Amino acid sequence: MADNKAFDNDLGEQSTSFSNVESKEEPVKDTDFSNNGFSTIKIDDLLEKQEIPKPYAGMPKEVLLHYSRKKHFVWARNIMTAAVILTILTLLSLVIALIAISPGCQEFWQTSPIYQIYPKSYADSNNDGIGDITGIRGKLDYLKDDLGVEMVWLNPVYESPQFDNGYDIMDYRSIDPVFGTMNDMELLITDLHDRGMKLIMDFVPNHTSDQHAWFNASSDPDHAQHDKYKDYYIWVDSKDGTENGIPNNWQSVFSDVEKSAWEWSAKRKQFYYHAFLKQQPDLNFRNEAVLAELDGVLAFWMDQGVDGFRCDAVGFMFEATHLRDNPLVDPTLNVNILYSSASYTNVYPDYTEDQKGIHDVMARWRALLDKYSTEPGVYRFMETEVYDDVDSVIRYYGTPWVDEADFPMNFRLIDLEHASAWTGTAIETTVLEWMTKMPAGKWPNWVIGNHDQPRVVSRLGKPLAICAAFLTMTLSGTPGMYYGEEIGMEDLPITNPVRRQDFRDPVRTPMQWDTTENAGFCKNCTPWLPLNQNYAIGLNVEKVDATSVFNIYKRLINLRSQDTFLRGYLCMVYSSAKSVVYVRELPGAVSYLIAINFGDSLETIDLRSAYSFLPGAGTLYLSTTNQAVTTIPFNSVTIQAKEGLAIQFKPGGNLFNKQANMAGKCFTSKKVCLNGIGILQHC
Repeated sequence: MADNKAFDNDLGEQSTSFSNVESKEEPVKDTDFSNNGFSTIKIDDLLEKQEIPKPYAGMPKEVLLHYSRKKHFVWARNIMTAAVILTILTLLSLVIALIAISPGCQEFWQTSPIYQIYPKSYADSNNDGIGDITGIRGKLDYLKDDLGVEMVWLNPVYESPQFDNGYDIMDYRSIDPVFGTMNDMELLITDLHDRGMKLIMDFVPNHTSDQHAWFNASSDPDHAQHDKYKDYYIWVDSKDGTENGIPNNWQSVFSDVEKSAWEWSAKRKQFYYHAFLKQQPDLNFRNEAVLAELDGVLAFWMDQGVDGFRCDAVGFMFEATHLRDNPLVDPTLNVNILYSSASYTNVYPDYTEDQKGIHDVMARWRALLDKYSTEPGVYRFMETEVYDDVDSVIRYYGTPWVDEADFPMNFRLIDLEHASAWTGTAIETTVLEWMTKMPAGKWPNWVIGNHDQPRVVSRLGKPLAICAAFLTMTLSGTPGMYYGEEIGMEDLPITNPVRRQDFRDPVRTPMQWDTTENAGFCKNCTPWLPLNQNYAIGLNVEKVDATSVFNIYKRLINLRSQDTFLRGYLCMVYSSAKSVVYVRELPGAVSYLIAINFGDSLETIDLRSAYSFLPGAGTLYLSTTNQAVTTIPFNSVTIQAKEGLAIQFKPGGNLFNKQANMAGKCFTSKKVCLNGIGILQHC
């Protein structure tokens, strides 16, 4: 050893460690190597006398070092060290390989249905007749544990005069007192996140309330901040200098109550444009200051912990600057200068909707949300609301170079307004149209109702509405749910409203929680809208009925959580005037054949004749009519009228997506499979 430092032996005498330098001390006579006494002597003397003891427990380091240098111990150590290093490298390589071949975790907006809550009508905690944020907090366990949804979309709760139920916003950064306080909102976000749930806020960029501070300053030349805000809205001179000189024939979406999309400002002596109510003036998106303000609104709510946004009415954000009249559908109805006989449905909105510049703004907001999505496990979701043809709506996914929405809301199934439109052929056509036009790698979505459309049970009837839910929950993509759909709530015609009539009120009545007073929505109060008197259809009744709409929804949501539905292929295999049949398959996993009969009589289908590689039969997993049979032969699949079936089967080596005749009928966002050890991987 190079070290020659002294040490004390057990007797307290100083001695030296073994060294290549010979000690000048006299040899110690005591050569006892017991644990009680060991005197160090020259190593050469010990070697000559062969007095080094055999290894034993508690041996001093000098003896240990002596034996550790022997070749067989050195080899043993080297082999063990190499084995440990090799094992670590092997495990590290396996981890790297698994990461490389495994698909990333899906985002929350892919794994859970989106549950839409209309705040005024969901749950009233203070019994003032209006639903509120605290009421919603009290129902989160129901949503997560009973129903199985983890993603909530909240209609506007911002401060508002409520001319359009919150879509006329006075202050984007405060909560309307009717719903609670900012502290209530913070608690809601915390409660959601504690349960692993996500919150999507309604973002209304196209317009504000005419009581917003921006509009107050913009419309009043004497306002102290008029110069700053004068161009925040769309202002146009009168044709004749008076309130009769309407600039053109542009129509409000609410042309049933507004004679024009232009409203005269007596203070400013100009017209302002409003695509909706006159109390909702449109913002000027050609003003960078407006865009910066809205960027700030998004950032504010993301700082509060909001997980994403549903962007309202984005197709209206720009208007043509030339102010030409929109073409009329029927020119004979344009009979006077005030265009009072024109209506929104009688104009082609060539200059007021889907204008150049919209997609630049959407890309800008997507980039902003991405900046707030850099932390591990954090992603900010964005969806857009646009009612238009499929090609125009699909454009909101973005381009291969610039991302926009995670998905634009898909209203194709809502467009099938009546039961007669729900045929197997129509459904297949609708699904194929979206899936074939959607950009590669993007994610679809499906909805059958919302706060602006008649409820699905009222449109289609209860049995067909259940079939519609069966469809949206088993197709590829994210299904949307409007509150109350899960218990079969219906529209309520309102003939004696307690407030200003809105043609959409029948679809917004309070949630029917139970069969007690006011359906459990509130106690000893008058609800803001009357309750449907059929509230024997209440959640408490639905829960205990195994055949109820609620329990079908619950089972469908659970079925959808399987990898086959979340990640697998969708293959459309059959349609007729009555039925549609498709397969959900994931290589390496069990497959499901989904068969839905929208007709009024049963249909029996021989699928084996067209797809001979199918096994002889499958096992019935779920039936909307609770069929008693358990085995379904694929050469004779019988679907009762207005029934949905989910049939589980093992596909063997043959898959639909591998068949040449299925080209253009099988779709997946990412090609993944389940390997032999049960791990998902890219395929």
